[in-house]
Amino acid sequence: MPIFDSHLHLARLPQPLKLAAELHRRGYRYTAVACEPWEWEALDRIWAEASGAGWLDGCGRAYGIHPMIASEFAEAANPNFEKKLAELRRLLESDPNAQVGEAGLDKRYAGYEPGGAQEDVFRRQAEMALELGRDLQIHCVGDYGRIIRVLREAGFGVKRPHPIFHRFGGDAGIVKAGLSLGALFSIHADTLRKKATREALALIPRANLLFETDADETFIETLVATRGPKDDVTPQEVAVMLEETLKEVSSRFSPARE
Repeated sequence: MPIFDSHLHLARLPQPLKLAAELHRRGYRYTAVACEPWEWEALDRIWAEASGAGWLDGCGRAYGIHPMIASEFAEAANPNFEKKLAELRRLLESDPNAQVGEAGLDKRYAGYEPGGAQEDVFRRQAEMALELGRDLQIHCVGDYGRIIRVLREAGFGVKRPHPIFHRFGGDAGIVKAGLSLGALFSIHADTLRKKATREALALIPRANLLFETDADETFIETLVATRGPKDDVTPQEVAVMLEETLKEVSSRFSPARE
């Protein structure tokens, strides 16, 4: 039976093209997220080849500017900011099903302050998602309330497109506010570690829930530690680890209502 991973970074995993073939063979479907320019380009190349081979049926992709690099893209710091946004738009327009993101706020990186570079770059992507009618993959470490405010100001509502709270870590108040904007909530292993978040999940209808691995370079550290260099890790091993991780997350969650 096919399973769906709402957020992984295919271009950051070893041998991504062979991995795409292996995941297709196993019935593992996913949204591949690219959150900085080099990753956009890498995913675009992978997608062109893998889709031609039929390995991406049932899969999707997302392109965006992550808050970890937002300060590099802010208009005041980067005269090519509009050019990068135009490049992002071109990629999105090349695939009418592509999502925007991941985009958002993260207190660990520069430009996090209210009205700072992260907020500006997030707002521009939220506006682009609305304009193009695309779901928006949202990263938040710190201020969910500010994320909700920007979404409301940008014009998100209960109808599509949907905000998708990737690796969700908010409380009941954020769930209620998010549902008023038509949000989807993507559950990661970290989501289930926080008591307030676990309790808030009971408020989310099953139709608004997704599950994810957020797999990237760090995901395979266990395999690298036991097998040696990253290049020695096989696509089959990565695929098994993805399956086991996603099944573990989904099996630990029991929806309170449909």
